[in-house]
Amino acid sequence: MISYRYLISALILIITLVAGAGCVKVKVADQNGPSASVSDATLANAVDREGRPINASTTFLVNAEVIYLSVRLNNAPANTQVLVKLTYNGGEMPSLANTTMYNNTKTGQGTGYLAFAMTPPPGGFPQGDYTVQVTANGQEVTSTAFKVDNLSAQKGWPRINKFSASPTTVPQGQPVTLTWDISDATRISLQPEIGSIPAVGTRSVTPTVTTTYQLTAANDAGASKAQATVYVTAPLAGQPDLSIMSAWLEGNMIYYRIKNGGKIDSPPTYTHLYVDNLYPPMGGESFVDVLKPGQEKVLLFSSYEWPYGPDTGGVGSWNPDVDVIYDPSIMNHTVKVCADSKDQSAETNENNNCIFKIWGNLWNYDLLAISHLPTYYNSWDRLDKFEGLTEGDKKGAHIKLSDGSLEMVPEAKPQGFIRGKWGVFYTDIYGVTRTYPIKIPPKLHFKTRVGLSNYATGSDGVTFKIGFLDSMDTLRWLGEKKMTVPGKFEDWDVDLSDQEGTYGYFLLQVDAGTSPTNDYAIWKDGRLIQVSD
Repeated sequence: MISYRYLISALILIITLVAGAGCVKVKVADQNGPSASVSDATLANAVDREGRPINASTTFLVNAEVIYLSVRLNNAPANTQVLVKLTYNGGEMPSLANTTMYNNTKTGQGTGYLAFAMTPPPGGFPQGDYTVQVTANGQEVTSTAFKVDNLSAQKGWPRINKFSASPTTVPQGQPVTLTWDISDATRISLQPEIGSIPAVGTRSVTPTVTTTYQLTAANDAGASKAQATVYVTAPLAGQPDLSIMSAWLEGNMIYYRIKNGGKIDSPPTYTHLYVDNLYPPMGGESFVDVLKPGQEKVLLFSSYEWPYGPDTGGVGSWNPDVDVIYDPSIMNHTVKVCADSKDQSAETNENNNCIFKIWGNLWNYDLLAISHLPTYYNSWDRLDKFEGLTEGDKKGAHIKLSDGSLEMVPEAKPQGFIRGKWGVFYTDIYGVTRTYPIKIPPKLHFKTRVGLSNYATGSDGVTFKIGFLDSMDTLRWLGEKKMTVPGKFEDWDVDLSDQEGTYGYFLLQVDAGTSPTNDYAIWKDGRLIQVSD
């Protein structure tokens, strides 16, 4: 018997025109041009306000909220009839195979995009193969196939939970933020030009031309892909561009240098001050008069007095008998100064108004100096106190070398690993060492130098990883680096700024390859360090 969900699927799967019902007007390129033309039809997870595809794909999940079809028109005469026919070819419901699930006709003209949205019935899309056929004025012009699948049901299959670009249309020279969230992948790549990325993160890019970014998440089960296209328009002209060049403390007064880097005068604006992410109750605002193109001024927050003294030190100290989390930000203060804080000026670049500073003692935590204190694990279990102290230990090894480096050798099995768990360690008056979670402070980086020992002849390479185990026991890998040549070492800097405010434990791990032979991996340095600029 056909289930109720799929009877409903066949009956109420609808395609609605995003641009609005009825005739959709787009810019006419040539009223006297050739007959209606559809150059392509692209399936995507989203469309922009002009109907262009975002995150193009040919595989969608059963729980997708909507699947878009973006149809590209070229020189289409007025009253061009675009027919979209959706066919379920088969899959989870064989009884519905080769069923036309919907026919829909819309009208367009000129050159531009028509965007159609398929919304699912209750319970989601049926799994299987689909075809969308596009006809213009009675003539078939393109046919696009896609799948609806339940990838999460496939054991170990990589999942791209999110991949987006914001904004999707920018003037040339303006930045765009790429955001992603990936699960169950061992290899993740973002192209063009970016390369290997962690499972969760963001990246600011400034494309000079329209660019499609391709994300590939892979493991031994297969690969998942997603796309995000950024459309680049002509650069903005004839606007001011306000930015804070520097900020400093003189006595108990905060000064700053502001510049108009635009091409016309800036209007009168205000600059705002934030200390430790808070807007001061008094004196946090500074008036800025008109600035000529290229002009700079030194101004101050005349009604605000810095309350923490000339050393700009932190607000307190850590008491391990009271505080259950170690917060490095007690050592310093964050200061943010933002131009045009009331958005009184339209600018060439709206993303460069603020400067962020850390005043006080920057946290510098040497993980290798205390490498004897963490708990170490392999794929089977936790290593006992006296295990893992020699290279020949089949459970894996962690050895502090005479120069202060840390050698880590994965367990003796293919794809084995060795992992250390770092927090802040405190030994009480009874000689008991306790481990406290760390709250990630602003502008934190992990800086290290890694490579294989000269004696790692025969190794097929190892992968160095830094991860974070948060308060919910969720493990996130923040960066990885593969090394294959014995005796070769490389610097490695992992920006952890986007993890600010989360708390938990840091993990250093070394993964073996197909063969665990002679995988003598060395961390020559390993520090969690705040950067001031």
